[in-house]
Amino acid sequence: MKSPLQKQNQLQKQNKTLSSGPGIYKMLDQGGKVLYVGKAKNLRKRVSTYFLNLAARDTKTRFLVSKINSIETLLTQTEEEALILERQLIQLYKPRYNIALKDDKNYPYIKITHEAFPKILVVRHRSSDKATYFGPYPSLGSTKQFLRFIHDLYPLRDCKQSIDTIKHQPKCIKLDLGKCLGPCVIKTIQPDYAQAIEELKLLLSGKNQSLISTLTHQMQTESHDKAYEKAAKTRDKLAKIQSLMQSPQRVQLDPTETFQVWIYAQNNTTHYALIQTFIEGKLLYQKGFYLHKQDLTQEAFLQEAIFHFSTLQEHRKPGYILCDSAMFDAFKPLYSSLAFSQKKSHIPQRGPKKQVLDLAQKNALFSLERLSIENSDKPAFIKTLLEKTKETLGTNRLPNRIMGVDISHLQGTDIVGSVVYFKEGSPDKSLYRHMKIRTVQGQSHDPLSIFEVVFRRLKRMIAEKETFPDLLLIDGGKGQLNFALKAMQELNLTDKISVISLAKREEEIFLPGRSESIKLGKEDPVLHLLQRVRDEAHRFAVTFQKTQRIKAFR
Repeated sequence: MKSPLQKQNQLQKQNKTLSSGPGIYKMLDQGGKVLYVGKAKNLRKRVSTYFLNLAARDTKTRFLVSKINSIETLLTQTEEEALILERQLIQLYKPRYNIALKDDKNYPYIKITHEAFPKILVVRHRSSDKATYFGPYPSLGSTKQFLRFIHDLYPLRDCKQSIDTIKHQPKCIKLDLGKCLGPCVIKTIQPDYAQAIEELKLLLSGKNQSLISTLTHQMQTESHDKAYEKAAKTRDKLAKIQSLMQSPQRVQLDPTETFQVWIYAQNNTTHYALIQTFIEGKLLYQKGFYLHKQDLTQEAFLQEAIFHFSTLQEHRKPGYILCDSAMFDAFKPLYSSLAFSQKKSHIPQRGPKKQVLDLAQKNALFSLERLSIENSDKPAFIKTLLEKTKETLGTNRLPNRIMGVDISHLQGTDIVGSVVYFKEGSPDKSLYRHMKIRTVQGQSHDPLSIFEVVFRRLKRMIAEKETFPDLLLIDGGKGQLNFALKAMQELNLTDKISVISLAKREEEIFLPGRSESIKLGKEDPVLHLLQRVRDEAHRFAVTFQKTQRIKAFR
């Protein structure tokens, strides 16, 4: 067996026989497995760099070189041809030492599961299953809001149970409330359910005009057949979809256009590429990629991003591309491989398209800043977030400990309250509490129920000498906030604990003594923190309420 020095001398000798023309090179291990694929304008010069001053190279390169047993090359006519071939071979071999772009997973998908009666879900990742995915969407908040619109438009199921076309499954209250078509017990609705899924796919694909034409024809047929109730429901559905299409957008664009926006952003450490897809003049999908600068040059990163995105399953061929100067230069050598005309890629200088490009640039910079924070030291990030929360709310203390309170009931019965606890931005489930409401029975009265939960929990904390929270977060509006404040006043705790409420409808933050609410941007990290606490309190309350309901039926 050859020593590492003998093997390196052999590879250097082999390198001297390489061509000085353009092409690709494959580095193989002793078993013939491809370790790395690269391209070069000058093969001999490029490959030799791996063996020069090896001690000064990074750990990954040194380890790669130690594994190389042989090098194979393939000449090409041009450097551009080598670039295309390199990408094809990387996709074929998936070499261990080639750099893979990191996906910005903050952009979610809407998933339609592959079942007899599919579910509609919001997910963070695209899996290799038989489900249908749409997205990724610009933000999680907007996606959840859109999902609520979808369920209002198409009352499809979102439950976890497995539902087939024969056996009856337990039903939930959503069927009685008209919020679900009820495939759990009504098996004859499969044709209607399948039609709703197909209409939904048109909507999520951005084919709004096709959907409107389909529904218009359906409504006319139903009316002609004197099925007036069905026709009225179809009419209402049409009106909702048309209202969605007419929703305000900052920049007015041609509703017939389908195009993409490509933006490059960078900071001291990171490359970032943002791709937005507009269908019928509306921003529907957004995708981001990033990589540390030490792994790839800017040119190589941009070319990798273009190739990578073009091979994704969700990739949609645009009518044209709007891009910044960095992306425009990166596209030039790739037109032939992408079967994409150079005339279809351009940098807008003025008008609505320039506004779209500028807005995308802001989004890319915001995403890059967010990634920088997320990838930084977590304690430092949490400290910065809590300081920003204190500043935004104008409270007297840093919210290291946040207590969230919510109420849950079923049409005024089985009323329960929940208390959750967050320390340094993370849930501490050992301090979670729930309770049955004693003072309100027979009909709901959320503010009075909030008073009881806050009073009982804080009174117990006083009795057991527990550490008080820095911030009390109430799920609700001004009414719930005032009753929570009243409970704190009766316990003389208003100087020891700050209190706010967060209302779901508009995500408004209410503070004592302020007539105006605070409204934060959908992407504001402070809002995200408060939403996490509020949503966890809601989840905990609903879970306990369901448990009580099940016990009552036994």
